[in-house]
Order: sequence, then C-alpha cells, then structure tokens
Amino acid sequence: MAKTGNTNPDYNKGKVVILVNEPTQSRAEFHALAYSTHPKAQVLGSTTAAAEGEVSPFFLPEGIWTSFSGIGIYYPNGDDTQRVELKLYLKVSPTIEGIRAGKDEVLEKAIALIRQP
Repeated sequence: MAKTGNTNPDYNKGKVVILVNEPTQSRAEFHALAYSTHPKAQVLGSTTAAAEGEVSPFFLPEGIWTSFSGIGIYYPNGDDTQRVELKLYLKVSPTIEGIRAGKDEVLEKAIALIRQP
C-alpha cells in the first residue's frame, strides 16, 4: 500500500504546489486531494467542479443511460469533498489584464510560492 505525506519517511521534503481551477473535476480533484496530504503542499487556483469519486453508470427504463458518484471521497480529517470545492491555500485566477499581456498569473504565483524561503 502506498503512503502519502508524513507517514512515509522517504517523502519529497520540498514544496508542492498543486494548481486547480473550474474544469478540475473527477480524477484530477481526487489526485489534488491526495497530493495535498504532503506536509508542504499548497493548493492554488480557483474553485473546482466538486465532482470527484467513481462513477457508477446504469440504464433506466426506455434505454435512458445515467450515472452517479458511487463512493464518498473525504479529507483525512473526515470532511466531505462531494459538492464542495477543494480547499485552497490561495485563491488566484487569471485577470483580463494578465491574459492581454500574455501572462499566466496562476503559474507565476505558484513559482513565486515555490521560490519563497
């Protein structure tokens, strides 16, 4: 079984910055949540889709196909993640001025966080 965060004595001791935004959903949210257990992890960006968990597809009468999240995903402290955005260390979104200038303000902030002593 794989271990994450400080339960693994050989974990990466450096900083970890995880970038998320509105299209982040499903497996990407699950992985961001798992990576955020790292003691020096910081989740940066904007609200996620809040739609993580395994999908259970099935058919209804008349051949209608549908699906739902079949399992619960929780933070290590027991907090629910379904229908709740991932907890952000810092909320950062692109601005119109940054886009016009060809800047990636979210990535720039992530790099600045990593470079902080």
